[in-house]
Amino acid sequence: MIRLFEYDSKQAQSLSQVPVHQPSIIRVIHGEKSLLWQDESVLVGQGQLLLIPAGSHISFVNRPFLGRYRAVQLLLPHDLPQGILSSTADWRDPMPVQNVSRAVDLAWNALLQSLSLSLADSVQLHYLAALLLSLPDKRSVSWLYGHTQRSVTQAALALMSVSPAAPWQQEEIADKLHMSTASLRRKLALEDTSFRQLLVEVRLSHGLAMLQNSGEPLLQVALACGYQSAEKFSLRFKQQFGLTPAAYRRTL
Repeated sequence: MIRLFEYDSKQAQSLSQVPVHQPSIIRVIHGEKSLLWQDESVLVGQGQLLLIPAGSHISFVNRPFLGRYRAVQLLLPHDLPQGILSSTADWRDPMPVQNVSRAVDLAWNALLQSLSLSLADSVQLHYLAALLLSLPDKRSVSWLYGHTQRSVTQAALALMSVSPAAPWQQEEIADKLHMSTASLRRKLALEDTSFRQLLVEVRLSHGLAMLQNSGEPLLQVALACGYQSAEKFSLRFKQQFGLTPAAYRRTL
């Protein structure tokens, strides 16, 4: 339902074209994150939130303060919680950065507590609704959820994300989605993506999370992501994100 990821580093991290497949909120706890957003430089500092719509690809630099960068990311459901209304009339207007008011801080901490206690999904959605309703710029919810839902992309990602290392083929995904391979290819093209692009993004995103959150040897990370060698995984990782897995780990 709602997933939480924590990011820590001791050195600056520069990553390019990181895919965001679900609506997301990132809270910078320590240090700062700078990114290029629609040709404009955006800085997210301590005590601020970064809102990212699904389907985004973000390039950013995480900069530590006094030797540490720390942030928390919430991956949200694709559908708004009940009781939250979204209008697409002005979703382009707000900037993606929101300040953390006392109300936002209270709602944020309540949501994180519900996640840590593994409370029922309905309870977690209740606290998510409280967080969204507490955001200072009321247009931000419409902006975060105002993009056209890309159902075929989401369905394909959901299937492949269960097992990134599996030898996925277009025919298998098409069969599971009850359509022909040609239909799958056509529908993904209409959503500005492809089977191969989604598979690479799923595998490399999984690898990025493993590098951040585990001390597994690089070969084990590569195998868990569907690559048969550390060298091939490292090459694809650098092509996608702009630095090697070894260079990324040195920042942690």
